[in-house]
Amino acid sequence: MPTFKRSSTTPFVYGNVNAVPPSLDWRERGAVTAVENQGGCGSCWAFSVVAAMEGITQIKTGELVSLSEQQILDCITSIDSCKGGWMEYAFEFASQYQGLDSDADYPYPAKEGSCSANKPSSLPAMITGHQSVPGNNETALLMAVANQPVCVRIDPIQMRFYKSGILTGECGTNLTHSITAVGYGTSEDGTKYWIFKNSWGPNWGENGFIRLQRDVAAK
Repeated sequence: MPTFKRSSTTPFVYGNVNAVPPSLDWRERGAVTAVENQGGCGSCWAFSVVAAMEGITQIKTGELVSLSEQQILDCITSIDSCKGGWMEYAFEFASQYQGLDSDADYPYPAKEGSCSANKPSSLPAMITGHQSVPGNNETALLMAVANQPVCVRIDPIQMRFYKSGILTGECGTNLTHSITAVGYGTSEDGTKYWIFKNSWGPNWGENGFIRLQRDVAAK
């Protein structure tokens, strides 16, 4: 496999966004596939990237297709993919491969396997690159999520016992889990929140999603 980059040096593409909707849910706009379960494989990073790619593909083409996390796990051979990985590697792979296979063509068995050399004649999703949202900047993240689903690294310690509602409280800094921001809003009591898609199955949280308090640093 070619060498992968872990960061983007290009300017933040949504840096000049002047206004965003007060709330947005990409699920309501048909840009989010069903929640899956990563199982015993530490593949959250691949699920996060795939959810973002599925979202931007639907936004650009109008077609929502479930894409293959397994292809990423199998074909990035520089790491033990089930023990975690870098989202940037996954984007670089998809760019160099010119897209991703569908989940139907390349299904997920929750373990790392051998990279398939059978490239379909027509890939359901194609990307040419990626960019990073400025770190620790919820304003920048809001501008990005207003335009497409976005991968996010998070400390998962408080998430493990989450059931429903808006998760509040102090955030940790051990960023060992990857999820996908698919929207944002404000509750009736005025609490701002993010909507994240997780990869722990639809029986976890709010049908596989979590609402997390937004603009915490600004309070």
